[in-house]
Amino acid sequence: MRDFKELELKLVAFLRDYCKNIGVENLLIGMSGGLDSAIVGALCAKAMPQNTHALIMPTKNSDPKNIKDATEFCQKRNIKFKILSIESILGAYQESIDTNLNNIRKGNLSARIRMSLLYDYSADIRAIVVGTSNKSELMLGYGTIFGDMACAINPIGELYKTEIFEFARYLEIDENIINKAPSADLWEGQSDEEDIGYSYEVVDEILIATKNGEIYNKQIEEKFGKKTVQEILKRVKSNEFKRRMPLIAKI
Repeated sequence: MRDFKELELKLVAFLRDYCKNIGVENLLIGMSGGLDSAIVGALCAKAMPQNTHALIMPTKNSDPKNIKDATEFCQKRNIKFKILSIESILGAYQESIDTNLNNIRKGNLSARIRMSLLYDYSADIRAIVVGTSNKSELMLGYGTIFGDMACAINPIGELYKTEIFEFARYLEIDENIINKAPSADLWEGQSDEEDIGYSYEVVDEILIATKNGEIYNKQIEEKFGKKTVQEILKRVKSNEFKRRMPLIAKI
């Protein structure tokens, strides 16, 4: 069990010190109405109370409840925000390539459009883009490279998703945000755990027992079965490239 008070102080200091070291006063996040961005928003608002900004970037498929939750969260935490629909950008892209996008392609494109808007806006207000991917997502590669996984700094990248829920209660995140099913809200009815194929409780217990791509606690295989463990490990290995800078050939 983590000491969440100590964790909060450490992460707030991490954000504040980074800004001071590079001479930037503003923090910018993409606010989705989900739990991860809410936690990052809460930390940023504590680190830079007058200088935290957010973009809320829905599509026509975005759940209106998520837009409402994101808006109300920003208002309560004194986060300056803008709502920018990306639907017209998606439409223009689809028209230019003259083909329909399936859900995966549209989800990846949406993530990259949002990150482009974040980085463009960060240049306008002289801010750094703060990431919102947790450790479970990063290890599984459950995110879009150069999309939602792109950022300058990430305060929650070493926290597993199950820890995120606990930390959220400590930070007094609204219960309606905590209790909603994890979803990237990429299309109607989309669910993170359905996409992954396992609950975060199962995934995290396996990931925590993993070191250097290998299971060091064999009881995990007995508990969940070798097939389940191997599927998770395979996913971690195959998505390792997303967690690293591009490989440059040595010549």
